[in-house]
Amino acid sequence: MPEIQAIELVKEPGIGFAKRTSLLIGSRLLKLFVQLIILYYYSRNLSYDEYGIYQSVWLYINVISVISLFGLPSLLLSSSNRDIKKWIKDNKKIFLPAALLCNLIPILYILVGTEYYSSSDRALIIALTIIQNVTIILETIAIKNIKEKQVFIANIIFNAGYLVSHILVLKKGYSLSLLLSWLLVVFFLKILLFLPFRANEVHATDHKADTGKQWFFLGLFDVVSVLYKWLDKWVILIFISVSQFAVYLNGAYEIPVFALLASAVGNIMVVELSRQNFTDPVKVKSLFMSSAIFLASVVFPSFCFLLFYHREIFILLFSSKYEAAIPVFLISIFVIPVRITNFTTALQVYNRNDLVLKGAVLDILLAIILMVILYPFLKLPGLALAFVLSTYFQSAYYLWHTSLLLKKNISYFFPFRKLLLMMLISLIIAGIAYYLLSLLAYPYNIIGGAGICVALITVFLWHYFSQHPRVISG
Repeated sequence: MPEIQAIELVKEPGIGFAKRTSLLIGSRLLKLFVQLIILYYYSRNLSYDEYGIYQSVWLYINVISVISLFGLPSLLLSSSNRDIKKWIKDNKKIFLPAALLCNLIPILYILVGTEYYSSSDRALIIALTIIQNVTIILETIAIKNIKEKQVFIANIIFNAGYLVSHILVLKKGYSLSLLLSWLLVVFFLKILLFLPFRANEVHATDHKADTGKQWFFLGLFDVVSVLYKWLDKWVILIFISVSQFAVYLNGAYEIPVFALLASAVGNIMVVELSRQNFTDPVKVKSLFMSSAIFLASVVFPSFCFLLFYHREIFILLFSSKYEAAIPVFLISIFVIPVRITNFTTALQVYNRNDLVLKGAVLDILLAIILMVILYPFLKLPGLALAFVLSTYFQSAYYLWHTSLLLKKNISYFFPFRKLLLMMLISLIIAGIAYYLLSLLAYPYNIIGGAGICVALITVFLWHYFSQHPRVISG
């Protein structure tokens, strides 16, 4: 009987895993679709300065949001609600000043450290950041309570309002203040949609971890990670110009679907490992195998399509107005193949967030060093290459420490050979298709290439689900 139970536990991640993750992926893809529509219209209709200021708003909001939340969403997913509440209650003298500090410093920076906004715009940015933080917490609680279907429905309504707000403001005559005001209403609506979900206790973890210590590591990791993500753009915005920031931002634009996919998968992986209180190497292996093959089925063909059609895709999205950023875009897409799993999952669940933090710090330090080395030779593309190389280093760092933690070789839980084969197949098919379809006129060559990409994704996913037949029925 114990052997049968073990087999079922190993199979379950590959089964319910894809089903639950698909709903979160659907939410992320919907968000991506809306963002691409907005980028398409705003990059064409706004001036360089207007577009740069608009994008800078999201730079500040995203950075400030992560600093003010300081790892709380990640902690909610990986730790017991009971432990979190108990720690806050027992450490009020530490928690309250720390929370106040994390929120006041970013607000003060917006008030005195930004020069592109009016006083009303600054107030709206602060208000939008606060209300977005509330929605992030509520959505995390819903995911933790296995409410992915409700999350999907709520995000459909929210993204519809988000898109309509942007389009109507553009048609009425673009105004940043008006746009931010409308978005506040849309975010408030999202809060109302998530309020019915109670923060039930679904975790069964027995880890005797120091909640405060783990929270501290998670918070620092999130802050370092978001600073890493925006560092190169921030440097350009502060030291060069807002118009150059707009150009570089479009070039360094990593099509977010892949990071969003990895994020959705990571959320499910953390919840599964935490709530089942089952973190032996067999479980971790099953989750890593499932996530890597599942996401690679989508990511690898998509990467190859973008690699061969990068110029056409970039101009289609941003127009020839931003053509100077194409070399940056080409280099930036090489980070996509890494987006096939959440490499920190096992470390989080085993409460080794100190290693997660060290990896993030090493990542940003390496990126800075590489930026200094590469920029004199490659200029702006060198900045993009620095971040691509440091991302690969960070992924290898987390895999290495996971293998040490589990006392297994990396190849035990990560399917390198199968992934390499999938990448080679994707490159060969995409390359042959690109050569043959180059005889067709634009845009039929891109449409044909996209069709081949979709077909290859379908074949890979069919193979994945054929290995997990209960996914379909369950």
